[in-house]
Amino acid sequence: MTEIINVSFEITQSKVFTVDSFANGISFGPHKPEPGRSEREMYMLRMQDDAELLKLRSRYAIGRSNPLDELEKNLMRLSRKGVLGRSTIYFGLGTDPFLPFEGKFDTSMRFLELFSKYRPGLLVVQTRSPLIVIAMPALKRLGKHVSVTLGVETPDEQAVRRYTPGFPRAKERLKTAQALRHFGIEVGIQVAPLLPYGDWKADAVEFAQILCDHADHLHIRPLSDGSDQGDRRSRSSESAKALARDRKFHWLRPDAANPLITAVELLAPEKLKAPERKHLFNKQMSIFAA
Repeated sequence: MTEIINVSFEITQSKVFTVDSFANGISFGPHKPEPGRSEREMYMLRMQDDAELLKLRSRYAIGRSNPLDELEKNLMRLSRKGVLGRSTIYFGLGTDPFLPFEGKFDTSMRFLELFSKYRPGLLVVQTRSPLIVIAMPALKRLGKHVSVTLGVETPDEQAVRRYTPGFPRAKERLKTAQALRHFGIEVGIQVAPLLPYGDWKADAVEFAQILCDHADHLHIRPLSDGSDQGDRRSRSSESAKALARDRKFHWLRPDAANPLITAVELLAPEKLKAPERKHLFNKQMSIFAA
């Protein structure tokens, strides 16, 4: 009689939590993925603060004596139940955690320090701010359990100033991506929504090469996806309004990202795929007698 040991991955949906930081605390809560939509699409960093995403989630205020005490107790409970180690946490969804406005930066740093004690399956930190490099020690401690997503909608500094005033320079964000990768931290670049980068077709390869050189993986999408909901959201954004005033209507089309995506597919198609996260799956061992 021979024992056959079959070790397989049980493909189960890991739990998803989202976090946003404010001057006086953290908003934290569970999210349920929607059928037919990828996590990258659902949980990408927005262009501007989105109150609709935040209103139903728990708020944890910073106390003077014990910062984020209530949230820490929640993380401890999730860790003891084994939930946290199988969870993906998206930090930076409705607000950018590292732009130095309204004291958000200090709150974000305090939150990251909690993960020295309570390690999630995967923490996805999403920002457009080069200040993320200050969190390098905490990020390095998390190792394979952390990924940084940097928003880079265009390499054209004039377009950055015109359509996203107040955002950091594209050059500084790309330097940040390079620095994080140098220290072994996984970096994804979110080109969403895509903004003008020069000639729609002729300059696509140059932008694609920049992206491939600075990221482990890429998420590229146009300002509008052609759906009714996408069109409503894009029309209400300040970037879309500015593009319309400049009569750059082709950048508002659902196929606006096609030349860039095609260029990336020619250079490094694997970078358009979402990374596999095998450590989020439960190993299941089955023993059969034969």
